[in-house]
Amino acid sequence: MPNKLIGQRFQLNDRVSRKNYSAIANTYTKRYGNITEMIERKNSVGTKMYYYKVLWEDNRSSEHAQHSLDSVE
Repeated sequence: MPNKLIGQRFQLNDRVSRKNYSAIANTYTKRYGNITEMIERKNSVGTKMYYYKVLWEDNRSSEHAQHSLDSVE
């Protein structure tokens, strides 16, 4: 039985944090940022997967899968 599909969790400008950003010396640093772009892709089976471009507080931008982000609000 396949897993139940989860829809899109975040919208543009939602505030998010990255799960377990850094594990150096057993310390975890939380990063906070805002969603700037939503990307929908399909895996090899054809299931939709959601990715987001995030602009972090340090003005860096990166792309992350939906499961690696948490909502701050």
